[in-house]
Amino acid sequence: MQKLQPTDRPKRPRWQRSLALLLLVVLGGAAVAYAAWRLSLDLALGQTQDDAQRHLRFVAHELTGTLDKYEAVPQVLARHPALSGLLTEPGSRQRQADVNALLESVARDAAAAAIFLIDANGLTLASSNWRDAQTFVGQNYAYRPYFRDAMASGGGHFYARGSTTGTPGYFIAHRLAGRATGVVVLKVSLDEMEANWARSAGELMLADARGVVFLASRPEWKYRTLQPLSPAVRTELHETQQYGDLPLPALAREPSSASTGLRIERIATATARLRALVTELPVEGRGWTLLSFTEIRGAEQIAAGRAWAAGLGWVSILLTLAYVQLRRRRARERLAAQGELRAAYDSLETRIAERTRELQARVDELHRTEQALRATQDDLVQAGKLAVLGQMAASITHEINQPLAALRALNDNARVFLERGMQADAEGNLEAIDSLTQRIAAIVAQLKGFARRDELRVQPVDVATAFQAAVALVSAEARRQHIKLECPPVPPGLAVQGQQVRIEQVLVNLLRNGIDASAEKGGGTVTLQAEVEAGQALLRVTDDGPGLSDEVLARLFEPFFTTKRRGDGLGLGLSISASIANALGGSLQGGNRPEGGAQFTLRLPITQSAHGPD
Repeated sequence: MQKLQPTDRPKRPRWQRSLALLLLVVLGGAAVAYAAWRLSLDLALGQTQDDAQRHLRFVAHELTGTLDKYEAVPQVLARHPALSGLLTEPGSRQRQADVNALLESVARDAAAAAIFLIDANGLTLASSNWRDAQTFVGQNYAYRPYFRDAMASGGGHFYARGSTTGTPGYFIAHRLAGRATGVVVLKVSLDEMEANWARSAGELMLADARGVVFLASRPEWKYRTLQPLSPAVRTELHETQQYGDLPLPALAREPSSASTGLRIERIATATARLRALVTELPVEGRGWTLLSFTEIRGAEQIAAGRAWAAGLGWVSILLTLAYVQLRRRRARERLAAQGELRAAYDSLETRIAERTRELQARVDELHRTEQALRATQDDLVQAGKLAVLGQMAASITHEINQPLAALRALNDNARVFLERGMQADAEGNLEAIDSLTQRIAAIVAQLKGFARRDELRVQPVDVATAFQAAVALVSAEARRQHIKLECPPVPPGLAVQGQQVRIEQVLVNLLRNGIDASAEKGGGTVTLQAEVEAGQALLRVTDDGPGLSDEVLARLFEPFFTTKRRGDGLGLGLSISASIANALGGSLQGGNRPEGGAQFTLRLPITQSAHGPD
């Protein structure tokens, strides 16, 4: 009998080998499938998050770019003299109408939702929507943070629902510099950007520093919170009326299981609960947070497909080629999407650059307009001085003719005295002639100084000197019309910040108006006096005339408005005088006295010392 060798082992049955191979294939395939699934899912989610981060950076750049291009508008408007003029005279209907028209035009050109002017107490004096039923004019926004921030630090920014219109927007505020204190505010609507989010791929929301969602690609997410709000936060929101009286409930969110380090959440929508990858990006300098919710069902499906492909061990070349082709297709789609994103980014940069150039061109045009306005104002001031001299020509001629007639008589007498050897009498006549020529020279010098063209250079001006020069110019006219001029002593050392000749021009205009008004009643007194009140000098001109009617008071400083006969004036004197007063940092008011007659007051800032005539 043959014995078995030690190395001769009995073979296992085929079914056992088949079972072992099947188990090896199943377990190995399962391991490979799981590893492939885990790796594929991690890669897909990582890529998804990278894409979401890039998309969020693009959206943040678009958002900040949209808001930043409006920053210069309120800053430029804050330097416009019409706004400071309205703050100085808030009761002026003409100034309010001018500022309303200006803000309406700028808001239309800048495509802003609204632009409005608020005084130091929070009251809106003018607005671009002054024609609307829900106009901001007359509304008080002192409770708004953008107003408080602008008054405190010069600028303020705030997103809120409009407490007047209910329309949300981003508010950019800038404080007016100078003597007139107030805030100009521009409101930007982000509705178009929110509509673009709703049409784009992916879900987006924008939350403020307290976690309140105020922009979202889905309407049901808007004005909800990322987490429940504390009572203190709700009280603060109610005080600022940032979102009105909306309840601001919290979003229905719950974390979903994920072995990766990424955030997967389930969030409620109008029709279902979305399982999505959450990506966040702070918006620099705004205190806001952008959130992206990317559904991961597609990534999970891709990972499962790759797991099946890897688990089957590349069962067929067809499946392998199909998988490779799918990968290539996905790569091409990704590259195409990136190319479209880059093209959109380049197009956005081009549009921003074009808009910036347009805005700079408008600013340059505004500067040129301001320069032209300044030059026109100087020409108008000069024309006003020449017009005053022309209207006083008869009195000035009479003032000079009298000493000229005396000169002729004294000259003839001196010649006769010399022929007769009366030396002492001739010398007396010559001294009188010298005195008269000095008097004529003084009159001519006063007229030349008043009529010369000058540039506005603000410096200390002695009030007493300006009074003397103005009285000297109108004294002949007053004597001709039998009007008495009174000028009580000026407070010692009183000086104002201004320009000698232009202050004289205002005083001469007011004195001449007073002389003409008093002459209507057959005579009277015109008084020029100075007072000090609250750090300002009040230069008053009063007359004994019939006073000012309501119609005249309403149009007192309107150009080309006059109550004088045709040929006696153009109606520019008070308009030019008011313009000069504003340019010198002061103001000009007119009204009636209780005892009769009119009174005009020129207010100018007081300075420490004067350096004499300009």
